Amino acid sequence: MAVSSQPRVRTFKSEGVIRPYRLVKWGTTKDLMAECDANEKSMGIYQGEDTLAADDFGDVAIQGGGALLEVSETVALGKFLTPTADGEGEVVDAANEYYGAIAQEDGVAGDIIGVEVIPTTESVSSDA
Repeated sequence: MAVSSQPRVRTFKSEGVIRPYRLVKWGTTKDLMAECDANEKSMGIYQGEDTLAADDFGDVAIQGGGALLEVSETVALGKFLTPTADGEGEVVDAANEYYGAIAQEDGVAGDIIGVEVIPTTESVSSDA
């Protein structure tokens, strides 16, 4: 596992269960986070090794730095990654998907790979 740059980290309180190295989104307030569902806009990647429960605090790598992300499929260096329904990263391969990271190394399903955190606010078509 490698991270291309130092993470830029902020601590948030969890609204519910968040698994390690998953893409997260804003919760119902600016101080809360929730695990992303499929193709949602993310705000960062949870960097803890332990699963969070509601009201737990966790560190999130935010835009402007590197992070580790668990991937759900084969990923190649430089591919844009979007969240799955479980918050894992997968390659942007369809219309109207939002990416949250760029792969900085290759990986296969279940790997935790180095990425750059770059959440987008506009959907893209494909990077397959």
